[in-house]
Amino acid sequence: MHYNISLHIIFDYTMEHKHFTRQLVLLLLLAFTAASALAQYYSGEHTYDGEHRNEVSASVTAGKNIITGLCIGNTVHYKHYFDQHWSIDGGVNLQYVKQLYGFKAKGEYHFKVRSFHLFASGEYLFNHYHRFNTNENVGNLSMRFERGYWDITLGGSLIGYNMMGDHYTEPLTLTFGAHATLRPRTHHWNVGLLFRNYDDFYYENWNINWGLDFYYRFNSRFKLYGEFDIRPSGSMSQLASKYETIGKVGLIYRWK
Repeated sequence: MHYNISLHIIFDYTMEHKHFTRQLVLLLLLAFTAASALAQYYSGEHTYDGEHRNEVSASVTAGKNIITGLCIGNTVHYKHYFDQHWSIDGGVNLQYVKQLYGFKAKGEYHFKVRSFHLFASGEYLFNHYHRFNTNENVGNLSMRFERGYWDITLGGSLIGYNMMGDHYTEPLTLTFGAHATLRPRTHHWNVGLLFRNYDDFYYENWNINWGLDFYYRFNSRFKLYGEFDIRPSGSMSQLASKYETIGKVGLIYRWK
């Protein structure tokens, strides 16, 4: 009698264990299939979509820093996709209170390694600080690694200044940044967190820019985007005092 009961218990346990194992294997297969489908569907955040070769964006920036106080400005970008790999873009930055005026030109090559999207870029940036009669010239080479939920940028910059007849070039500066999003980039809306030592129109040494960004994609042509950043003072943001807080809101339009 006890022997039969024991066999019955062992048989029930074995069947439950097999059922649990079968469910676990099924869930893993479904998760793998979904992940594979997402990787195939995701085409990169900054790539040619096969239809729209031209992209223009305009934004309004406003904030406050410890030098000029209130700062207000506008930025405009244009980007052209030649194909799935090559693109060029240029931009203009107008900061009215800072009396900072700049422009940039950038070329980028996109390719894939397995499910990673990689972007190799070269950029030239010029800034004129009218208040201090200073010109800044920046050359940058970077590589961005991008997936559905995150991206990492690594590179280097050469930064030179012309002020009051003198020229000064900083040593080679490391460019670094990381960005993670709440939802996959294929979703029509998203929010993310970032830290980096650069922005659209500047490259820093070790002053890190911490930020929160978002976007809302209305359709394949229009996308609303925004960002709120804090730049603490001191190398590697060691000082608790803020150098600058700034917000940005803009709109992207794409066409054939």
